[in-house]
Amino acid sequence: MVPLTKSKPRKSAKETALDLLSRRALTHYELETRLKDKGYESSEIDEVLATILEWGYLNDQELALRYSESRLKRYPRRRVQRDMQNRGLEPQLIEQALGETYSSDDELEQCQTLAERWWVQENKRWEHRNTADKTKETTPRELWLRQKIARKLIQRGYPSDMVRNVLYSIQQDKNEDN
Repeated sequence: MVPLTKSKPRKSAKETALDLLSRRALTHYELETRLKDKGYESSEIDEVLATILEWGYLNDQELALRYSESRLKRYPRRRVQRDMQNRGLEPQLIEQALGETYSSDDELEQCQTLAERWWVQENKRWEHRNTADKTKETTPRELWLRQKIARKLIQRGYPSDMVRNVLYSIQQDKNEDN
């Protein structure tokens, strides 16, 4: 009689770690956590992590720098910092990586570009919404746009004082155009 389930021999911690690293770059903390979740003993995990560090397959400093560079054009500094903290990177590594990649001028420019793009989109949405139903009392356009865009930018991770300044400058530009 053939057994219905064949149990495979359990992989070693080293094989599992290399398998995990082959899919995605992981921090020391993430790899350690995943190995613990798979049921490996702490002594075995420490041994494997030391070996993998020695081989150069695990480098938190390099990962922090690459991670911040890859998110430079899409996310603000605060969001990337929070994401890196969640991945278990040490604060000094995070600050070093962000210091090398992020500048406040670039972040302000990104915030400005997003706000201007969303201003046009939300303005169209406001017009469509308010021309469809003229019986309802509506929020003034400028106020509605400022609130909507500010909420989106703050949710993205931009500092509220930066958002306030960007929206003020956009509103000044729109008032000068009129």
